[in-house]
Amino acid sequence: MDFTIGGETFSLDAKEVERKLKNVEPEPIQKLFVVVGERRFPVKQALAVSAGLIRAGFTTQHAFRIFRKLGFKLGEE
Repeated sequence: MDFTIGGETFSLDAKEVERKLKNVEPEPIQKLFVVVGERRFPVKQALAVSAGLIRAGFTTQHAFRIFRKLGFKLGEE
């Protein structure tokens, strides 16, 4: 799936997200999370790691929408 943040286009798919987060320790969840494998990640952490983005460059809502379009289970604490 392609998406644009800050005028730059990125490409990401579910398998790539799973691969890049495989050995990453989830940070504490503040509010919104994405389930990758059996683990819950804050959506901003997951997108930053998966796409190589700086967290200040996108919102939690951007990340939430991207993971929803990729078919991941999402939730709220």
